[in-house]
Amino acid sequence: MPKSFSFIDDYLAYLLARSSYLVSEQFHHQIQIQGWSVNYWRILASLSDEDGLTLTQLNQRVLFKQPTLSKLIVKMEQEKLLIRHKDETDKRAIKITISPQGRTLVADLLAQAKAHENTVLADYSQKQQQLLKGMLRRLVLHLQE
Repeated sequence: MPKSFSFIDDYLAYLLARSSYLVSEQFHHQIQIQGWSVNYWRILASLSDEDGLTLTQLNQRVLFKQPTLSKLIVKMEQEKLLIRHKDETDKRAIKITISPQGRTLVADLLAQAKAHENTVLADYSQKQQQLLKGMLRRLVLHLQE
């Protein structure tokens, strides 16, 4: 007979939120011990594979309130971790890119994040890992439409 779950233990929103919290909490603790701000990490990681994002695009990735993100961008630019410049295709838009100094700082954290992910997913086969990530990407795309 299949196991019966309570409502909350079978509710998608709870399962996604709880698993995200638990995975993030472990890694965030790891980087905070090293003196890193979790907010800086999220911004730099979000920009690490990009040629630049607008504030709106970046905000969709880091999930901060717009004023919070704006203040962090100013601070990180002053610390030479980010660069703001006009978008070549839309002169009214401002693009945010990671600076060479920011890229150097985040490179080690990206490797640590991947190692942490490997530990979290160690009990799952490569096929299961790909399936899980693929389903989550499709869910995000579906919900954004």
